[in-house]
Amino acid sequence: MKCYVCENYLTKENETEEHILLNAIGGKLKSRALLCKDCNSKFGSKIDDKLAQQLNPIVNLLNVKRDRGKPQNIKGKYGNRDIIIEPNGNMKLARTYIDKGEKLAHIEASSLREATKALEGLKRAYPHLNIEEAIKNAKRSKDYLPYVTVNMNFGGKEIKQSICKMAVNFYIFQGGDPKIIKHLLPFIEGKKEDEEVYYFYPRSEVFYKGDKDIMHTLLLVGDPLKKQLYVYIELFNEFKMVVYLNREYDGEPINKSYHFNVVTNEIVQYDTTINIPPKHLRKYCSKELVETKFKERMMILLKKIDELTTSRRINEISTKAIEELQKKYPKEKNPVFTEEMSRFLSNRVSEEFVSSFQHSLFKREK
Repeated sequence: MKCYVCENYLTKENETEEHILLNAIGGKLKSRALLCKDCNSKFGSKIDDKLAQQLNPIVNLLNVKRDRGKPQNIKGKYGNRDIIIEPNGNMKLARTYIDKGEKLAHIEASSLREATKALEGLKRAYPHLNIEEAIKNAKRSKDYLPYVTVNMNFGGKEIKQSICKMAVNFYIFQGGDPKIIKHLLPFIEGKKEDEEVYYFYPRSEVFYKGDKDIMHTLLLVGDPLKKQLYVYIELFNEFKMVVYLNREYDGEPINKSYHFNVVTNEIVQYDTTINIPPKHLRKYCSKELVETKFKERMMILLKKIDELTTSRRINEISTKAIEELQKKYPKEKNPVFTEEMSRFLSNRVSEEFVSSFQHSLFKREK
């Protein structure tokens, strides 16, 4: 097996594991039969890092499982406060906020440690400040914010380069001839300005997905009659791209696909062949990102993520309440489920439920 870039033979010394779908977005499809270490390094992490960075808000909100590492925190806004959102859904202040008055100072911090640091810094302005007393009297609160604004961008040359590399990797992985895609390598390396990498805006879904499915999809199609060889890429359902590998294809017909559900963390098999009508490829491909359509897709995706997150939270509340019940009333001492146990379980579930979902159940007082 040779590296498809430099054509040197791959050995144990120079082979490298290449994620066809990026590890950073939960990709599990990978191969050691694509690139050597030098070429993988030359292609660089820059373009893949850029794609991972732009998709990180979605990765974070879904708390996507990866082979290596955890999703990165993302920064959002609630009013005039910077908020850090962790992959498990927890939120905290991105920094400490201090409102100084003539005699008093109001501090908002994400932890006692941060609050203590702020108090130590205020000691000069307030020499009589008793830090221990202030910490003792500090109000500890936990609240669920009704909304947090997160900025998200998608697109640009580096994104197209990374998507093109993904398409080439999948083609080679499926046994494709490296000679057919040689003309794309300068674009991936940044030596050429443009190639046939398109945003795709079909009016209907390319294939069926369930209400709770969020998928990564790669579809390789070779059509000698139309002389087309392309890869359709779908990330998190709504980031849809088409990469034309060759417009003079005269090889064998190809239709191979790979589908990975990032919610259930499993490969999905489809019994039927997935086809994209040629007229749809002509009509719905665009060189430029269409902002209105991108926003529509993000609304669809974020609504689905919200539904999944709500379902997960309800499951967490139930599981936690049962664990607390079992700890308070060990089964060996309480073989019969009593009214007292029922009240305890009901109270714990209802308290956590209201605390978690009050923002969607009730309007907040102004």
